[in-house]
Amino acid sequence: EAYFDETIFDGERQIILNAVKDTWSGDQALLAWQAVDDREVLLTQQEVNIAEYGDWAEVELFEAYQNQTAQRQEVIYYFSLPESAVLTGVWLGDSPDREERFAFRVSPRGAAQQIYREQLVVNIDPALLEQVGPRQYRLRVFPIEPQRWHWDENREERIVTPGAQLYMWLTYTVLADDGGWPLPLMAEKANVYWDQSSQRYIGGDPIEGETELWLPRSIAAANPVEPTAHQVDFPSGDSVILLPTSDGEISEIPKDLRLAVVLDRSRSMEMQSAAVAVALTELQTVANDVDVYLTSSFYRGEQASVAKLAEIAPDKIEYVGGQNSAELLEQFFALSKGRSYDALVVLTDGTGFKLGGESADLTVPNAPVWMVHLDGNFPYGYDDDTLQVIQASGGGVAGSLDEAMHRLAANLEGVENPEITSRDILDGYEWITIPTSAAIPQDDQVVTHKADDPFTALAARRLILSEMYQQRGQIEQVETLDALHALAKEYGVVTPYSSMIVLVTERQQERLDKLEAQDNRFEREAEEIGETTPSPMEVTGVPEPHEWLLIILGVAILSWYSWKKRIQLAQDKVRFHN
Repeated sequence: EAYFDETIFDGERQIILNAVKDTWSGDQALLAWQAVDDREVLLTQQEVNIAEYGDWAEVELFEAYQNQTAQRQEVIYYFSLPESAVLTGVWLGDSPDREERFAFRVSPRGAAQQIYREQLVVNIDPALLEQVGPRQYRLRVFPIEPQRWHWDENREERIVTPGAQLYMWLTYTVLADDGGWPLPLMAEKANVYWDQSSQRYIGGDPIEGETELWLPRSIAAANPVEPTAHQVDFPSGDSVILLPTSDGEISEIPKDLRLAVVLDRSRSMEMQSAAVAVALTELQTVANDVDVYLTSSFYRGEQASVAKLAEIAPDKIEYVGGQNSAELLEQFFALSKGRSYDALVVLTDGTGFKLGGESADLTVPNAPVWMVHLDGNFPYGYDDDTLQVIQASGGGVAGSLDEAMHRLAANLEGVENPEITSRDILDGYEWITIPTSAAIPQDDQVVTHKADDPFTALAARRLILSEMYQQRGQIEQVETLDALHALAKEYGVVTPYSSMIVLVTERQQERLDKLEAQDNRFEREAEEIGETTPSPMEVTGVPEPHEWLLIILGVAILSWYSWKKRIQLAQDKVRFHN
């Protein structure tokens, strides 16, 4: 995995799938197929409903799950939304009745993760919705109750009783994009699948049950969409203003910009070598002073290095090993000590998350950090330190160098204006955070929203990001995080520090109260995909060291037993002849 920059399950998935199904036992083959191909839980129902309000909408995703195995299962989704979108709710239910469903609670991310893990052990329903990137999220639902098997002596056959279905609702608020409403884009899933029996609807219209996509990228708006200016005035004395924009209004990068470029030289980046060459050429026209940091994995056999952009020959770059985003930043910070930059751009791709997420403490720099994923694909997420560095520095993620440069220019222009707290160009709008006292009175064409308006969730997300940037020097202090969390609770949104947890008993709520009072309530442990619960069947190609030890011990015991039996048999023969 570390050398080839992908797991063996990703690189050789079909071969492994064929291998585990090739066994004499039909039941074992089925279990192995389910484990490897994520066919443990059937998505029986799926509905997407949209409430339109001009150029923005509230979207609800409803799903029902039914277990196809004899063990309790967990459904996991990694997905992304437009960066300006905001998640506003998640619910669980034992029936499709909305009145009986269990509501979410906005909780510090570390406390929410801890209570979720604890409930997995006792098999009581929780659901956890977390932000793991600027536009990336993770949803986990547990437990999906198992099938029940029993033997019918009269019919002389095994009878399977289906497990109870579990129902989930998820809501978010989003701006229109090109006349449509963006839907969650799945990056990865675990344990869940759908087929022709799945009943799936979008806006009341059926879609094919067995389509490979979890959801289409977007759905056309029912009514014409006209981008509109919006303003939200918060009781804190801050205002968030949205102004429709176009490419012709983009600010220019100052030529005296001191720019650092981190080049990911992982093996997977070889597929992006042409895009790297184009990006490095474009950067020569963007700024006059550019340092390029060449990262290095353990398998390269050399240390990371730094060179001037003019010294880099793109066709001579070799891509070896694998690195995640945290390692790229660690190497940059180690090499850049004593140097100062106006911005940092990381040229990478959408891989790396599966290589692990633990990292050393990363200090938020004064310069904005931009992660540019040249393949246009975003990773499943980032470790918490990396996510904090990206967002608290005033940076972000982009699918191209052009997008990152446009947003960087807007950010730099906003920094130069002392009246503007933050400024960004995102999803077709200019986002400005400014003290209400300094906001210019808007004309009748600007829609003003009150604090209790559902649109306020979009603005609250922007206000929290602005506060992260303003407080970047104290971002790791619990008092600062508590203030950010208070905003998330007040407006009911998911943020990098605030997750949504669904609990179903008073005892769970009381336990969460205690966890939320602990000093480490915002400290979240890194988790790999599907790590939270053990698989119903571990599929191992080569025994691990502890497995070899058990094998050797087993052979030794059998040999000793066989030897003892032979000695006993020989002694019995002697006694018989005597």
